[in-house]
Amino acid sequence: MRRTRVILWLTLVLLTAVVSPALAAEGTRLTPSVAALNVRQGPGIGYSVIGVLYSGDDVVVTGQNRATGWYQVRLADGRTGWVSGAYAQTSGDLSQVPEVAAPVSAPGAAGAPALVQGSRIVFQTRSGGAIYVTDPDGSGLRYLTTGIDPALSPDGQWVAFTRWTGSQTGASGGLWMINVDGSGERLVMSGASQPKSPAWSPDGRQIVISMQGGGSLEPTQQCVTFGGRTFCFTQGPDPNWRLRLVDLATGSYQDLPSDPHSFGPTWDPANPWRVVYQGSQGLVALDVTLGNTWALTANPGDRAPVFSPDGSKIAVTFWQSGHWEVHVMNADGSGAVRLTQTPLDMPAQRSWNNAAPAWSPDGRQIAFLSDRNESWELWLMNADGSNQHLLLPTSALQGTPIRYDGVDERVISWK
Repeated sequence: MRRTRVILWLTLVLLTAVVSPALAAEGTRLTPSVAALNVRQGPGIGYSVIGVLYSGDDVVVTGQNRATGWYQVRLADGRTGWVSGAYAQTSGDLSQVPEVAAPVSAPGAAGAPALVQGSRIVFQTRSGGAIYVTDPDGSGLRYLTTGIDPALSPDGQWVAFTRWTGSQTGASGGLWMINVDGSGERLVMSGASQPKSPAWSPDGRQIVISMQGGGSLEPTQQCVTFGGRTFCFTQGPDPNWRLRLVDLATGSYQDLPSDPHSFGPTWDPANPWRVVYQGSQGLVALDVTLGNTWALTANPGDRAPVFSPDGSKIAVTFWQSGHWEVHVMNADGSGAVRLTQTPLDMPAQRSWNNAAPAWSPDGRQIAFLSDRNESWELWLMNADGSNQHLLLPTSALQGTPIRYDGVDERVISWK
């Protein structure tokens, strides 16, 4: 009897020695300390995103990589992935969690170039709504201010935006700036009618905006006489939109030569004398020094242009067969290529919308909006359109959805 008890005791000790590390590991948990936290294939932001953890989620830590400060976690569907410890809280005994080496493939080998370290993305939830700042891996999300069409300065330290007050047909507004840390918000210029789409000059000293200037804001009654008879009809509102150049140091401004319908200016980083904007019949180039303009494209579907960081490419939101897509072309308007499209096996009545592109600081990636999951979300792809994946879902905004109205909004800026 005594011998049997000893054997049972020894067996229990051995089993405890074997099982306790696993049990300890199961007891080590992780919860995000931010609204949304991307789960990646490996311990680093260069690896592809495979899922998202939200505030309140609780997962098991299955491994750690002390050199990077990342934790391997087990998701609800049984897969494992990696999250940054900088944006999460752990509970339990980390000393019992095994060290796990990074996957053999180097960051970026899964099809995504490494994200630019230290860069930031700002975006608006709607025109005039909340403006947020986030890290390009979708972490570190925080509220900044409210406004229209946020645009980061060339050095990434300031955000320009506009605001309106008054009715839609008589709105007076101004150009504003705020430090990316949320301090120093100030009015740069006031008295503009419905200003939007601020675009920084390459040296950060000037901003060009689009604003309402002339035309008809209200429906008007028009009458014509033909064959001795007079016919009257109602003409819809037809406001003109012009470009204005604002000096940031003084707040002084000058109105630029432009089309009657000029929207979404973007400044050429390689040629500081040139601005490209959306005109009535396509993209138009403007020499801000000489005042000359010339057509770049002849397709009115080219909307809201934005230059790549090196000035060699222009991305546009393109109106195509009743929905929006992202296209890229050369800086001279040639060689347009479509980057996004709805898969052929989707129902005919459901075409995805993809809009509002914004280049990464190194020009290797493009952030954009997509409604492919039934609501507008922030997505990311390589500059050639490959490796499209979720950057930040609307659910991460804690009930504040993103809205895109198709009025040439500049939703995203990345520096």
